[in-house]
Amino acid sequence: MQPLDPHTLFTIFEQGDEEIYKEHGIKDALQNPFVLMGMVLRGIENYQLMDIMYMRQFPEQYKEVRSITKYKYFNKLYGYLNRIDTTKFDSVHSIGESFDVKNIERSLNVLRLYYEDLEEYEKCATIKNYLDLIINVTVV
Repeated sequence: MQPLDPHTLFTIFEQGDEEIYKEHGIKDALQNPFVLMGMVLRGIENYQLMDIMYMRQFPEQYKEVRSITKYKYFNKLYGYLNRIDTTKFDSVHSIGESFDVKNIERSLNVLRLYYEDLEEYEKCATIKNYLDLIINVTVV
């Protein structure tokens, strides 16, 4: 059996949403806070499912590449999150009303705690700002 490559292990999900939007000529949607937040939320869920599947199917091989794969994938998700223009949170782009707030909190906290463990506190602060913004928008 070939060794698992941490650089290509989750590429199916990396290309997914962005490529589909570009392919259908709606590249502008990638600036929409809904779309970007959805990519982050689905990405966290996809990672967790794929992580479980690989741990069950290839436990020894996957353990060798698990941490680098997670780091690479979570950095991609953080990049999507970081592209959200927080000044565009209005009634048209009300993320807190479009997604389940508990799901947003859970997913963003998974990301935040991951970076906290790595002591990448700037990323933690950015994620916390999104959490606060979404919670404040839904409370108001």
